[in-house]
Amino acid sequence: MPYLPTTAAREFKDPSLFGTAGSASTLAFGADSRLLALGGTRRTIDLWDAYEARQVGELSGHKRSLLQGTVFSLAFSRDGRLLASGGQDRTVRLWRVTDGACVTVFDGFTGYLQRLAFSPAGTVLAASDKDSVRLFDLASGSVLPLGLPEGGVNGLAFAPDGSLLAVALGGRERRGTHPIVLVDPVGGTVVQTLGEGDFLARALAFSPDGRLLAVAPREGGRVQLWDTASWQVARTLKVGSPTVYDLAFSSQGALGAAVGNRVRLWDPAASEAKPAAARVPYRRSALVETFAFSPDGQSLATCRRGLSVRIYR
Repeated sequence: MPYLPTTAAREFKDPSLFGTAGSASTLAFGADSRLLALGGTRRTIDLWDAYEARQVGELSGHKRSLLQGTVFSLAFSRDGRLLASGGQDRTVRLWRVTDGACVTVFDGFTGYLQRLAFSPAGTVLAASDKDSVRLFDLASGSVLPLGLPEGGVNGLAFAPDGSLLAVALGGRERRGTHPIVLVDPVGGTVVQTLGEGDFLARALAFSPDGRLLAVAPREGGRVQLWDTASWQVARTLKVGSPTVYDLAFSSQGALGAAVGNRVRLWDPAASEAKPAAARVPYRRSALVETFAFSPDGQSLATCRRGLSVRIYR
């Protein structure tokens, strides 16, 4: 499967970004697969050329927090024209990529911004703090708070056709049933609820063709693949680690899961294929908590909180 990146090509270790002056905890690729945005404890969102491993710009606006971090979430629109950032200052900022201008600020949240997701058409931005989700219509400026059955948001993902928004609920709860809700992004109503028994999803992601929803349950070291036609679990993948921190599909359909000190990679169409793995050099008490595929599917960026960002091709 040549589209699975398994070799480390570059590692960013600029001390001014990842040393004592600051650290990265969230990242996102731009539409050209070259621009990489990084956020963390620094006062800025730093823009890097992922091919040449050099910083090409920075965006300043979020109020800096010295205790927990400044920028917790990033997302590019599919066309690459807009970058959304969510901060400890309880705001979402919308940036125009061509000139770095902040064009909109959304506020009124009760906690720091944990998750962001653009609709496929780029007309709606979903944003969540620890307890709520809001949908921002970027054309009209209207705001739609979702009426969810509980708080604690672990993941947001739009279906590829934009017809549904999947929200994983429950936060860091250790027990009980905390469902995934499927929301109609037009009216904000819950149209389907997934999960029963002792269930909670740590992360989720739709496949590019929309046929699968990958879900990482709270425990058990596994990833469930839900068939979106029947909304039943079609297959379970073993990950070899108690906890999955993040999930993502590449544009070619490869599935990645952040587990421990690596990102495991599968072809969901292969019945018994052994997963590949992008291993990230070990650092004590610093797990791979987030990663991102480039839109062309040829690169994978991994981030250990407080340490280096690595690019695999």
